[in-house]
Amino acid sequence: MALQVWSHPYAAYGQKTAIALYELGLPFELKLVDGSPEVMAGFMAVSPFAKMPALVDTTAGRTVIESSIVIEYLDRLAGGGTLIPDDPEAALEARFIDRVLDTYVGGNMNRIIFNRLGRAGTPNETALALDAKELETAWDMLEARLADGRTWGAGETFTLADCTAAPLMTYARRLVPFGDRPRLRAWHARLMARPSFVRALEDAAPFGDLMPAPPAVD
Repeated sequence: MALQVWSHPYAAYGQKTAIALYELGLPFELKLVDGSPEVMAGFMAVSPFAKMPALVDTTAGRTVIESSIVIEYLDRLAGGGTLIPDDPEAALEARFIDRVLDTYVGGNMNRIIFNRLGRAGTPNETALALDAKELETAWDMLEARLADGRTWGAGETFTLADCTAAPLMTYARRLVPFGDRPRLRAWHARLMARPSFVRALEDAAPFGDLMPAPPAVD
């Protein structure tokens, strides 16, 4: 088994996948997507939409894109039942929380950043406000989901949901603070202390702070 991951250590979805790899104990080679023409040519060959991460299993001769699918593939490669629970109901909850985070936290976060950086011209303040409001709704939904006393995002074990939550929540709360949501804060604190996420953040540290928003103070 030889795994190559085309990504950047600061990218949220790259960190999501790195967390899974560290949790599963799977060795991998990072193919750093640094924006250079030579690297981008290789990256586009494996990821036609230029989205990170892209996983290449050179032993199996297989390329997998989309971070959630990459993690499902990795979990199966490692024997299964770790990040995607064997129990169907628990697996469904893990996938649900992953989708909420990817769509309503990551999606809104990325649109806010896109607007703030002016990549579509003059920032659209109406769009920014709508995205921020939807992110608030995501925080409320997650806070309510945690009301059953679960330790991690989908239950008592660390799953796909937590791989997704750690980087996305860390970055998104700098744009839309958690506010008065104690369960969300406590979950995030546990994620920040998780060794796999600590290691992913250490991987990103040499690249500085690339997020166009100050660190969260709430």
